[in-house]
Amino acid sequence: MFDFHPQSNTYLSGMHDWMSHNGEWPWLQTIIVTPASGNRVGMLFDITGNTTPLLDFFDKQLLPAIDQKYRTNGFKIMSGFRMNGTIVLSALINKPDMFNAYIAISPELKDDSAGILSSASKKLAKLHDKPRFLLFSHGTNIKEAHQMQAYEQLHLILQNHSTKKLDWHYKHFEDSYFMSSPLLSVITGIEKLFNDIHDGLLPESEVSKKGVNAIIKHYQYLSEHKYGFEISPKNSINSLGFHLLKTSKQAGMKVFKDMINLYPEDAYSHHYLASAYEKQGDFENAIKHQRDAVKLADNMLTWHKKRHNKYLVDYLSKSDDSSE
Repeated sequence: MFDFHPQSNTYLSGMHDWMSHNGEWPWLQTIIVTPASGNRVGMLFDITGNTTPLLDFFDKQLLPAIDQKYRTNGFKIMSGFRMNGTIVLSALINKPDMFNAYIAISPELKDDSAGILSSASKKLAKLHDKPRFLLFSHGTNIKEAHQMQAYEQLHLILQNHSTKKLDWHYKHFEDSYFMSSPLLSVITGIEKLFNDIHDGLLPESEVSKKGVNAIIKHYQYLSEHKYGFEISPKNSINSLGFHLLKTSKQAGMKVFKDMINLYPEDAYSHHYLASAYEKQGDFENAIKHQRDAVKLADNMLTWHKKRHNKYLVDYLSKSDDSSE
């Protein structure tokens, strides 16, 4: 994750440490890249937008050096506040292959700074070759008052000229302090960017309506083309199963049984099938599959072991109650 403000490391690394220790950050090891205090390379940025020497430096020197030194997986995020937010937008429209995700916070846009407003329409319309992500955010503050018309213009450009491959989001933090915006924006951006992983597809989505195979195919596409690393379709498959169970026992149970066939060594596959049986009052099968979940959870973290054991105890108690 890259940010061009030398002090951004304080909140980026802090948020990463806080969010990742319980698994909510997208991966536990994120390289936070910020310039050293006093670094003057930002002077390379051409405020006219006619040339891109700073972006050329990122592309040809900085990013290859990072990839050479660290064990990277190819997925890169760039965030920036105020003028650095302008650099983020310039990177998106002028060097769109450098990063996968862009978080532009209160960017300086007035008077067509960096040529963003005058060139974004045509350049955004060309971004149809692969998935990209953008969060554009700002607040309502005396320091942003001169930008509001420009922000409205950029929002309109995004609405009218973005392709379906650009997953863009707009957030107006109208009730927040100005200096809170970078923190709120990065957290919002991370949550939206990786929502595919943490929440998955809604069961009513067009993909989920087509069934388990369509969900798997969708996540294969995301893994290969959006993220560059494997992400699991399990959450989306489980959501579909419980959704179908409300109207069709047969259709819902088939989804959970498909999960067992797809992921036979996964404790949660057995747990969700057990849960489906429990919801139908079939405690015998619920206990059977939850016992399998407990066995498979033996190599997991203590929290997961305790959780699966707790479910087993609960099902056993309900079974005892039902026999009285």
